[in-house]
Amino acid sequence: MANTVTNIVQIYANDEAIDKINERFEVAGGYSDMVSFAKAFYDEPETVIDKDGKEGVLINWSLDNMGAKWVYIENDIDMDRWNIASANYYPHEFLMRLFELVVEVDPDAYIVNKYNDETYDPTGVVVYKKDPEGFFAWYNYEESKEDPTNDMDWEDDAYEDERENFIYEIEEFHEEYEGYCIRMIDEGDGNQF
Repeated sequence: MANTVTNIVQIYANDEAIDKINERFEVAGGYSDMVSFAKAFYDEPETVIDKDGKEGVLINWSLDNMGAKWVYIENDIDMDRWNIASANYYPHEFLMRLFELVVEVDPDAYIVNKYNDETYDPTGVVVYKKDPEGFFAWYNYEESKEDPTNDMDWEDDAYEDERENFIYEIEEFHEEYEGYCIRMIDEGDGNQF
C-alpha cells in the first residue's frame, strides 16, 4: 500500500449538524496541519514539542484515535464534503469520532467515505450510520483496482482517454458500493461500535 490515502468524506445530516461540523473543520488547519486537525475534533490530543519548538501529535495517539499515522484536511469540496488525506489507511477511528459528533445534533445522520490509495490498492467505501437497533455501526467494502495508465507515458495518444475511463470506473464503483454498505447496515449486518 502506498503512503497517502485520499478520503472524500460526505456527511448526510440536517443543516444544524453540518454547520456544527463546519465550525470544527474551519479551525482544523489545512494541508499537513495535524495539530490543528486533532485539536478541532478531540478534547485533549497528545502532543509533543520537538527540538525546534514545533508542536506535533504523538504517532501512537494518532493511530489509536484517528486510525492513521497522520490525518489532515487536503481541502474542502462543499459545505458537507471534505477531502482528507491520511497515511496508509482510511482514518477509521477519526470517522467514528466524526459520526459521534454529527449524531449528537442529528440522530438520523450518516457519513460516507469514498477512499483511494495512491495506487488504487485498495479503493473502497465505508459508511457510518445507525443500524436497525439504533446502535452506531459501520460497513466497509474495498477492492484493488489497477490503473491502466501506470505503464503509459503522458504523451501517449490514449493516455487521457484511458485515465478518464478509469476515473469514471472508480466513481461508478464508489456509487455502487455506497448503496451496498448502507443496505448492509440497514439489514443489521454492520459492525457495531
